[in-house]
Amino acid sequence: MKFYELLERNSLAAYDYTALDHNGKKEKGFLSSDSLDNARRELLDRKLSPLHIKLVKQNSFTSLLFKKRISLKNLVLFTRQLSVLLGGGIPLDIALKTIGEQSTDTAVKLQILTLSSRIEEGFSFKEALSEYPQTFDSLYVSLVAAGEAAGELESILEKIALHLETRSKIQQEVTGALVYPLILIIMCLAIVSLMLVFVVPNVVDQFETLNQELPLITKLLIASSEFIRGSVFWILIGLIAATLSSLKYYGLKRIENYTDKVLLKIPVLKGFLINSNLARFTSSLSILRNSNIAIVQAINISLETVSNSSLKNNLRDALASVSEGASLGVSLGKVIGIPPMVVQMVISGETSGKLEEMLTKAASYLEDEFQQTTRITLSLLEPMVVVIMGLVVGSIVLAILLPLIQMNSLSVIG
Repeated sequence: MKFYELLERNSLAAYDYTALDHNGKKEKGFLSSDSLDNARRELLDRKLSPLHIKLVKQNSFTSLLFKKRISLKNLVLFTRQLSVLLGGGIPLDIALKTIGEQSTDTAVKLQILTLSSRIEEGFSFKEALSEYPQTFDSLYVSLVAAGEAAGELESILEKIALHLETRSKIQQEVTGALVYPLILIIMCLAIVSLMLVFVVPNVVDQFETLNQELPLITKLLIASSEFIRGSVFWILIGLIAATLSSLKYYGLKRIENYTDKVLLKIPVLKGFLINSNLARFTSSLSILRNSNIAIVQAINISLETVSNSSLKNNLRDALASVSEGASLGVSLGKVIGIPPMVVQMVISGETSGKLEEMLTKAASYLEDEFQQTTRITLSLLEPMVVVIMGLVVGSIVLAILLPLIQMNSLSVIG
């Protein structure tokens, strides 16, 4: 049973404490107990003299400590700091406590201080990290386990930090490039909505006095305006939101698999998905193999970094034969859409005995391809959004002007 499940079942509460150790030094941390008295007693059992014990509200405790995922940026910082402190000879529990106390983010602070407490209780670092799968994925935990077993935890953490920094850099570049087009799209939708709700109805009132057939584009505009202002539109929006929330909450695998399969058939998007997912897979596999983790286990762990379920299933089916002695590169080549260059690099690495090195190069190649394609696509996206905005707004203006032009033409003829 996980630590947080044990807390909820036994109605334990979270306490933030400050105490003095046997040398008179202040120590801050976090513990769980069923009462304030028992929390104080636990500190005394640890040979600590409590100075201050504060109850963490249960709703804050649940939402921040166990449900909120530490951001990738904070995870990179935490991993880097921990690697440096361990490299300086500081014990793991003290290093964790130091990082936790310095953190200004409540979720980060509570999680890291809890990790420190778990280490003090005798759990391994791998076991402590396993309590937080929303923050530390299977790759992170497996690498930490390998580092602990080999006595090289600080060097493994350095590798993890480099891996996470690469992911964070790509994520920031894509996010930054999407900000401007997203703002344009939101502005376009806002302008169109305001026109349909407030401007079009007033103009329609003028059209009702005309005894003439309205243009088709005007009829469509009026119908759109009435639909948005009506209750059916908002009911539809509510149903869509409820459906999406239900799908996310219940995680319907069949629908997710179907959606991911469709996405892999879209020409431009297909390259994005394969390159980004395969880059994570090969990078993770390289790190795991460099940490002397068996190839089959490394493949299974690396597959968890693939977000597209259809691609993941295809890779899992193709790489199943590796456990029977088949070539990794040849098995990868059976997956439709895998770049031939990557397949050849992996085969070359297997032949030369430098698989880990070639996997790293393959990951770098895929990341470069992904970034280059992303930059080109996003540079084209901005003018496309502007053009679409102009067409939409222009169509609305045209739909309003056409009846007026017809009315003027009739008056002139008359």
